[in-house]
Amino acid sequence: MAIEYEQKALKIDEEIKDKHNEAWARIQIANAYLSLITDTAAKPENHELRHGAYLPAGSIPADKGARLQTAIDYLQRALAVSKEIHAPDIMQSCYENLNRAYKLTGEYKKEIDAADNYLAIKDSIFSLENDKKIVKMGLQNVYERKRFADSVTAMAKEKITTQKLQQQKGYTIMGIAGILLLAGFSFFIVKERAKSETERKKSDALLLNILPEEVASELKVNGTTKARHFENVTVLFTDFVNFTEAGERMKPQALIDELHACFKAFDEITDKYNIEKIKTIGDAYLAVAGLPTADPKHGENAVKAAIEINTFIADRHAKLGNSTFSVRIGIHSGSVVAGIVGVKKFAYDIWGDAVNTAARMEQNSEAGKINISQATYDLVKDNFTCEYRGEIEAKNKGGLKMYFIS
Repeated sequence: MAIEYEQKALKIDEEIKDKHNEAWARIQIANAYLSLITDTAAKPENHELRHGAYLPAGSIPADKGARLQTAIDYLQRALAVSKEIHAPDIMQSCYENLNRAYKLTGEYKKEIDAADNYLAIKDSIFSLENDKKIVKMGLQNVYERKRFADSVTAMAKEKITTQKLQQQKGYTIMGIAGILLLAGFSFFIVKERAKSETERKKSDALLLNILPEEVASELKVNGTTKARHFENVTVLFTDFVNFTEAGERMKPQALIDELHACFKAFDEITDKYNIEKIKTIGDAYLAVAGLPTADPKHGENAVKAAIEINTFIADRHAKLGNSTFSVRIGIHSGSVVAGIVGVKKFAYDIWGDAVNTAARMEQNSEAGKINISQATYDLVKDNFTCEYRGEIEAKNKGGLKMYFIS
């Protein structure tokens, strides 16, 4: 009954997009499944205490494996949601219950990993709460000292001699000094925490500037990231024509400024179509549609972005002439592997034959043209007019069918 009602609650949480309660609902469902294994209707004296629950004196249910796996699935999904909404208290509960579940499955390495993650998050939460308590204690001491000083001053005016009154004034001054000291200490803690929060936001912004959001979140939570395979993506390459010659006729700063202006526009265009910029290599620009989040329109979006890039460069060339560049673009669709390499100035990058083929498409394109492969053509032919170029020899690839986007 508990599982049935909690699943109804989970459905409502998902419908109203309440991620916080959705994660807690999944934890409750997982706990109920674990209870089906560890609890029984027998009296307490027929049980042995194990990790906060009673194990029956007899055998564990025959469908233990299925129930355990169901509980683990709910906990893993709850963990993913808690990471998404950055809720350490929920993550802590997920790891605590995963530790309990993996102990029952006998997967001791996973049990230890879950326990380590639980303790790490618990320590971070404790540290934050401890800072809050220090500030609170400091403010409370300020209040208590002031109340004491006021009461002693009032007694001195009524009951004690002038000499004692003078002494009391000294005590009052000392009390005020203590108050100011505590107030300054409290202000320092609050200021340092605000400074730390500002620095954290800056570092987060810098991290998101070089990594996809999902990858950045995984890196912050786990300290590492796993490489992933993406089956269906579209890779886009651009390259400026005769860039070396342009560099010879332009001053260095003018060259860099123009390159920055062009790549800034490319960034805005790719961002508009949910395309992930990977990197620039000299005057080349590499981006990919369809990762880290799958996109069924990855081919269409890549071509739309390429058309806007081509139009932007054409308009700019019409205004600036030889003070800017011409561009050629190549596109290919396929599968890639993506991940982070290195530990110093690390970068998110992609690898695979699809990347190499996209580069060949760009190399065999022309100024002001968008050259696509057969794989990309098959994805976009119903939405764009294309001109078949025939099979063209590409370096290390042999003959490849190519099309210009008209």
